[in-house]
Amino acid sequence: MKQTLKIEIFADIICPWCYIGKKRLEKALLNRPAIDVEYKWRAFLLNPSIQKTGIDRKQYLLAKFGHAASSVYSRIEQAGKEAGINFNFENITRTPDSRSVHEILIATGVDGYKLSELFFKAYFLDGKDISNVDIQREIVDSFKLKTFPKHDEIITAKKSLNFDLTQANHLGIDGVPFFVFNSQISLAGAHPEHILLTTIDASLSR
Repeated sequence: MKQTLKIEIFADIICPWCYIGKKRLEKALLNRPAIDVEYKWRAFLLNPSIQKTGIDRKQYLLAKFGHAASSVYSRIEQAGKEAGINFNFENITRTPDSRSVHEILIATGVDGYKLSELFFKAYFLDGKDISNVDIQREIVDSFKLKTFPKHDEIITAKKSLNFDLTQANHLGIDGVPFFVFNSQISLAGAHPEHILLTTIDASLSR
């Protein structure tokens, strides 16, 4: 009999470590093929005060990392390659407000986790402005959803987003990715597969 593992993932679509953590989690789960996994996307904002139009990428990096940005992203690029991601940071011209993307992922429901992959790729590999509505529609259409989330679904998703942000604060989350397994064990960070597997096994044994 298969066991079910529910994984809540607090993440931000513009966080490179979240993309790396997602890939590492998926690789880890390949070692547990007998598990039925249920994913739930939970919103987190790295830049909650960012303006709706986003910010120039170079300006953002300078403000966040100063002159250490180059070395920080060099380490991220290496970790990305090891996880199977070829980051193209030079293609990114603006750091967007990711709220609208979260709303789409939440409104998509059980498919939100799968759809996140396309938004990660569009942003980190293609340098697209994923806050642009036309690009969002293009991504959603390529995912072959029946329709783009309707207005009332987005309104409901906005409430869910605010709930996620409140819960993240309640849980003391100050960085992502942050995983919650079967509502019992949490793990912060993009850890290697062996640590993820240890946590997964511990969750299933309870």
